[in-house]
Amino acid sequence: MSDSVSSRAGARGRPPRVTAERLGEAILRIEGELPSVAGLSRELGVGVATLYSHVRGQDELRRLAAEVVFDAWELPPAAPGSHWAHWLLAYARDARRMIERYPAVHGSRPLAGGQLRYVERVLAQLTALGMRNDEALYAFHQVALLILGVGAQIEATRLEEARAGLELWGLFQEALSGHPGELPVLGGLRRDGVPALDEAFDELVWFTLTGIARRRGEVLPTQPPSAP
Repeated sequence: MSDSVSSRAGARGRPPRVTAERLGEAILRIEGELPSVAGLSRELGVGVATLYSHVRGQDELRRLAAEVVFDAWELPPAAPGSHWAHWLLAYARDARRMIERYPAVHGSRPLAGGQLRYVERVLAQLTALGMRNDEALYAFHQVALLILGVGAQIEATRLEEARAGLELWGLFQEALSGHPGELPVLGGLRRDGVPALDEAFDELVWFTLTGIARRRGEVLPTQPPSAP
């Protein structure tokens, strides 16, 4: 990342200075919701006024975070001869992890250069796997919508499980207990009829990829097993 802020100070006893490199390192360390400018200043060990001279507010901080995270995030490798659908499934899993770690960077406007370069890398990989440019853009768009919607909901479910100390099935049973005898169909469900979150995500992604393949006149290979 280019140092467009100021150079690192090396003199002993001087307060730490704000550099683009230090800002990027701090943002990558802070997972979860993006801190305020004041919170980031504490992470950097500088005064709020000092940081405000480089980052003028929360919107600019969000754009900077998007720039840093998307540029730093590496795409999953594509094995020689691999099918585009297998790579897109791996990509969807990987992008979901990025959303879970850095939820604040998504939806920043205007788009940061790092976001555009990230999309360019995804499209380049898809074209290398045999898609035309327009097919690659369509596939990326469809999968990205799924990741942003379903991935965010899965993360919300995980947070609720952690808060309640129960898995999703336990939360479901707890809710049903308040309606004895009223909901016979729901009450008759077995636990093995509810897929685990990661398995459900993979199945939804593969369903989307099946539709993309149909547009291309293809039949997909066998779906790989869910990630452990």
